[in-house]
Amino acid sequence: MSEIRVIAWGGYDDSKPRVRLLLDALRRRGVLGAEIRIAAWLGVEDKSVAGPWRLLKAAFKLLFSYPMALVRLLDQPRRGIVLLPYPGTPDIFLAAPVAKLRGHRIVLDAFLPIHDTIVRDRAMVGAKSWLGRAIWMIERFGLRLADVILVDTEQHGDFFASEFGIERDRFVTVLVGAEPLFGKAPCDAELPPFPADRPVVLFYGQLIPLHGVTTILDAARLTREEPFHWLLVGKGQQEALLRAALDEDGPDNLTWIPWVEYEALPTLIARSAVCLGVFGESDKAGRVIPNKVFQALASGKPVITRSSAAMDPLAARYPDSLMTVPAGDSVALANAACEALSGSKRLRPLSAKAREELSPDEGVDELLRRLASDQRP
Repeated sequence: MSEIRVIAWGGYDDSKPRVRLLLDALRRRGVLGAEIRIAAWLGVEDKSVAGPWRLLKAAFKLLFSYPMALVRLLDQPRRGIVLLPYPGTPDIFLAAPVAKLRGHRIVLDAFLPIHDTIVRDRAMVGAKSWLGRAIWMIERFGLRLADVILVDTEQHGDFFASEFGIERDRFVTVLVGAEPLFGKAPCDAELPPFPADRPVVLFYGQLIPLHGVTTILDAARLTREEPFHWLLVGKGQQEALLRAALDEDGPDNLTWIPWVEYEALPTLIARSAVCLGVFGESDKAGRVIPNKVFQALASGKPVITRSSAAMDPLAARYPDSLMTVPAGDSVALANAACEALSGSKRLRPLSAKAREELSPDEGVDELLRRLASDQRP
């Protein structure tokens, strides 16, 4: 492994914990030799609500910066590993010819499926529209240019292989994990006011359909008389839906805070009794392990999230810290919250050893073993 040299290249978005954690794991192993990054996504954390102008601006930044980034790639020693962190699929069309010419192998972090996210999960583009079909074809072609493809769950590997006709053994699963920020004592961050005299059930996220915000709202309505409070933090695609629902019949046992700084999240988690994952009913929601689940568990907080092929093995492995309920089932979520806080199924923090197991390290080690063996998938 010591002979492996990884070059991170492209317009990767280091506002995403996935990207930061993956690169940090490679740094710890001493194999990240160079970072050639185009900072096109600064200030565009949630691309689903960024608006056409900001997306166009990011696209122009990429196009005008690619030539110099390719020159810098040409200056790198031959036969290294070119890593395209998320979202690296657009980058691969320019990186692949240079990489092949220089004898580099290409590792693409597909992370989340593009077409499935835009067309099926968020319904931003019609499946049969020319744009929907074009996105599918571009994604398929891009994935097939990679030598190794990284995914965050086994289920996403299965999906990509089936959806795009790619050999399953070209995929390596690297869990997202949680940054060290979430394993340390929380700082004295200033938070917006919310009831502190009762246990808090916390959800935070970008309010996309995958999160199942309406399920959380309905569960809060069902528990109006219970001695705990629901706290929703976030903004995004379904913000208008949430605002309208709260205006029409907002339960008094629920508080919505549109935004807190990322660095304040550990403090927010520390002040909560239970954290929530996702509850959406889409196929994609069943293939992910949300980053917030890793963060809450790393912070020593129990989690309730939807049952899925991705989550159920973890729930079986850590039954005292992770509880699952059927997707979209507000009654089950309400009952689970009651059980976790005051019933027979009181959840406990995850052990320190278990928190170490839920990191990207094992997957990164598997990736490096595969690269070291020089056996192309």
